[in-house]
Amino acid sequence: MEQAKVEKSNKPKAAPASTVGLRVKRETKRRVMQELAKINKKDFGKRIKADDLIALAIGLVGEQHLRQLQESSLSHTDRLALQHRAYIRQHGNISKDEFIGKLLSGELSNSGSRSDAEASADRAR
Repeated sequence: MEQAKVEKSNKPKAAPASTVGLRVKRETKRRVMQELAKINKKDFGKRIKADDLIALAIGLVGEQHLRQLQESSLSHTDRLALQHRAYIRQHGNISKDEFIGKLLSGELSNSGSRSDAEASADRAR
């Protein structure tokens, strides 16, 4: 039994891989593979790999794209919390229940508070 443990520890460790797995949706993989097929339809030069395409695409992502992704990740509860926080900064402390009551009664316009919330979210980032 002890000999089996000794044999396992004598194995050389593998060198760390230069690539790693990345989980993406099937549709995303299909789109990447389609783009690579188009890119690699050429007479000369080495094949372009998925890593090359993804690295270039990430470099082209701008601030507005990042903000769009961040906003798309917000739930309705998150948006409400941002509106509440922005209202508190501008008008003073108010409970969340009172704030929701004002929203529902129409005392506050959703669009006005929303732009304040977006501005505060931008400041927080």
